[in-house]
Amino acid sequence: MVNALENAPIRSSFCDDEDFLELIEMFVDGIEEKKMILREASADQVEELKVLAHQMKGASAGYGFEELSQLAADLETACKAEDRAEIEREKEIVLNHMNRIVL
Repeated sequence: MVNALENAPIRSSFCDDEDFLELIEMFVDGIEEKKMILREASADQVEELKVLAHQMKGASAGYGFEELSQLAADLETACKAEDRAEIEREKEIVLNHMNRIVL
């Protein structure tokens, strides 16, 4: 059974700070492109996925999406280990999480 919290919308921890709203909106607008890249990348494209995961790890935290940052770090770790099965698993987790991000 799916935990209801796993489908809950995810907002930035900075969403109540009006000074950050425009920046958060730009970050959220860029999520679709990152999801497309993740979906299309195979586990054999380890270096490309590692770079994307590293970038997402830093940016996500900076925009108040700490959990996405941790999930991206997990994907980066799988890429560094070149564990293709784990890469695919972590990609799916990141994609699911990204699908829930809202403004």
